Amino acid sequence: MSFTLTGLSQSKSETHLTGVYQGKTLFIQNPYQPKTKTFCIKEIMVNGKSETISLNRTAIKLDFESVDLYAPVSLLIKHDSTCNPVIINPDAIRYYSMFSFQDVHINDTTINWKTRGEKAGALYILERFDLGIWEQSDTVMAKGLYSGAEYFVFPKVEEGANKYRIKYENPAAGYLYSREVDFHYYPEPVTFTPKNSRTSLKLSRNATYKIYDAGGEMVLSGEGLSIDVSVLPPGDYVVYFNEQDPGVFKRLKN
Repeated sequence: MSFTLTGLSQSKSETHLTGVYQGKTLFIQNPYQPKTKTFCIKEIMVNGKSETISLNRTAIKLDFESVDLYAPVSLLIKHDSTCNPVIINPDAIRYYSMFSFQDVHINDTTINWKTRGEKAGALYILERFDLGIWEQSDTVMAKGLYSGAEYFVFPKVEEGANKYRIKYENPAAGYLYSREVDFHYYPEPVTFTPKNSRTSLKLSRNATYKIYDAGGEMVLSGEGLSIDVSVLPPGDYVVYFNEQDPGVFKRLKN
């Protein structure tokens, strides 16, 4: 996906608009001429091919059905020299420059993307979708390598669904978003050893924990890679990691 400003030119009998199809409909006003009892537009061509649509109406809409999403568009409107059609929403399409997101990938530790055609002074903004809102998560300065560049960031993913996108922001030309990437993160359950201990429990990874005695009362909580259980009276206990992943252990007598 790429961009610059839309190109529009108009002569006595032709209107030419260049851009890129973004999935939006383009609306054109087609004036009616009472003296000749004809409409202004004689032909509409998209990428060199004549459109088979009715021109006998004051409002024409183009859905670009034969054009792929984010593909370049060259629109030529041929009309009577005594009138001019009006493109209602020319911003519906914007012209491609050479910038493009080549690839975007995400896993549980890294978001990686490749680009081509970037400009010096541009900025990448990593955005995360949370509770219905896109929020800024990280920023990376563009390397300014027109031939191509690659980037890595290390976001803090949360358990469950994670959605990200990257915003390429060029102060001289505007901005462009990458495609959205989804990642569902479900880490392996926390485990611990030993099951019987006088001193401590060793966890498989860093986690928050809560320990309950046989009567269901919480007696210890914290976070870390190990738990000092020497402060607990001897007996049987249940431990929960990150509010889940329960396990049972015995605190042995000294």
